[in-house]
Amino acid sequence: MDAGAQGIVVPMVNNANDARKAVLSTRYPPLGVRGVGLARAQQYGASFNENFTWQADMNSGPVVVVQIESIDAVENLKDILAVRGVDSFIIGPYDLSCSMGIPGKFDHPEFKKIMSKIMKISAKQESVSGLHVVEPDAKQLADAIDSGHKFIAYSVDIRMIDVVAREGISTFKRIK
Repeated sequence: MDAGAQGIVVPMVNNANDARKAVLSTRYPPLGVRGVGLARAQQYGASFNENFTWQADMNSGPVVVVQIESIDAVENLKDILAVRGVDSFIIGPYDLSCSMGIPGKFDHPEFKKIMSKIMKISAKQESVSGLHVVEPDAKQLADAIDSGHKFIAYSVDIRMIDVVAREGISTFKRIK
């Protein structure tokens, strides 16, 4: 935050208390517990007053995105999303599937059922839902969009490099 970030993504938020701690950590006292440092975000003190006073209430301030990565978090999702200052959430599918005892099995009926439950809660709470689409796969990305996710992390650099490299190697192997 002191580097000037306009928001944070907080991993492993499992309940409303975790969500409250995340929000409070982004707000200065008396609304939160964030330390008052004179760093880049405050132009090393030159814009201290402007930086400190822009936070009028719990609904203003940095964007707080909580990561839903366990079955406990899903069970507590309504309460998590009800915390003032939580702006949205993003699902970590690998961690979530591991917590369910079905690591990486995104086509498993139980995983699909939980994803459906999450989307129903999200719609009811009018919350912006997100998903990490880990594989660089256009169909999976389109499916995430079609499912209603608005905040999507698309793959990771090493997976993209790996997929493209393997496709290239496969093509070279066809050369006789």
